[in-house]
Amino acid sequence: MVIPTPPSSLLPYKKLLERSYSLLKTGELRAAVQELPTLDTSQFKTHEEKRLGHKILALLSAQYVWQDGDRNPAEILPAVIAMPLMQLSIELGCQPLLGHIDLVLSNCYPEKTQLGQRQSFFTEAFPSNEMNWVPFIERTADIELMFSDAAKIIMHIISSIRRNNVPMIVQCLDELGDVISIMREMLLLLLSKWSHGQVSKGLVYEGVPDSVLTGAEEGCLEGNTLPKKRVYLGASAGQSIILQAFDALLGITHYDGEEWRPLSVPEVCLGTKIITVVYFLNSSSLIHSPDTDKFFTTARNYMIKEHRRFIEDLQRHVKLREFVVSSDSCELKKAYNTCVEELLQFRREHIKIVEKFIIEPSCKYSANVESLKSVGTGGTGVLAHPKV
Repeated sequence: MVIPTPPSSLLPYKKLLERSYSLLKTGELRAAVQELPTLDTSQFKTHEEKRLGHKILALLSAQYVWQDGDRNPAEILPAVIAMPLMQLSIELGCQPLLGHIDLVLSNCYPEKTQLGQRQSFFTEAFPSNEMNWVPFIERTADIELMFSDAAKIIMHIISSIRRNNVPMIVQCLDELGDVISIMREMLLLLLSKWSHGQVSKGLVYEGVPDSVLTGAEEGCLEGNTLPKKRVYLGASAGQSIILQAFDALLGITHYDGEEWRPLSVPEVCLGTKIITVVYFLNSSSLIHSPDTDKFFTTARNYMIKEHRRFIEDLQRHVKLREFVVSSDSCELKKAYNTCVEELLQFRREHIKIVEKFIIEPSCKYSANVESLKSVGTGGTGVLAHPKV
């Protein structure tokens, strides 16, 4: 377990984060942020240092915005945080807020790797001192670690398609289905919640040129014409590479409305045995939604650029579904279908967790920083994740 050492200019920010919980309780966090020295991001040389800086700045930003809870979110993020946060976001290719890359990917360190089993983690920082963050972050990290096995299998599938090695693709799809099944079991341990909300009135990033801000414009501060507020989406499971990478590999298209169903196709004769082949194709009864595509495309902007490019390369260059459809191998089609069904089951379990949060919103916590407990910088809106 190696945790990056912060550059010297980041130390005052790191120290403030370490004592932020007590400042949140007394309502003094915002004043302490205003007193921070100017941060020179040119000292950040490595990718790890930039990720660490983004995490610390994003956590402090979330705490600054939600210090007083839902009743009084900050409308302006001060330049002392807004400017370096935006600079690091540009360099990393992500967005200037607390997201999946900060809460999980650069925050949760496995103490011993035992893929497929529950991990022992060291989590460096939380938005607040509420314990309900722990299972959410650490179980999500379990699933992310499991995806490292899936990534290796994906590479073998790509190589096997190029060599037209059907038996190897069948084997890899079987293994991939097993990995997704284990990930689904891990998901059942996830008792915390994840929101896809936003600061409904927007947030001004003080000192940041309007030309580099990508969040949706939401008018201006009351009594002023400038600067404009920007709305960014809150943390979402869509910001993880996992589901979108599986979708890209398997050629899955999302539909709104009815749940996606397998379609029966003509029977195929394999030797003397008749096998009914079932695979997933477009149906005239299901309407493809541009809003669903937009959801996933937007979510990618909250990933680091390397993850975004990986998904885009899978979509552009890997034609697994076409390969399966054109193949005469019933074993290949069955392996593909099984893998898709495992992914659908994984999504269903995820939706159950989210719907539990929507239907039974958490109101049992008494601390003043309610938003920090379950949604982070993005706010308290309801997650709108398309069912597959």
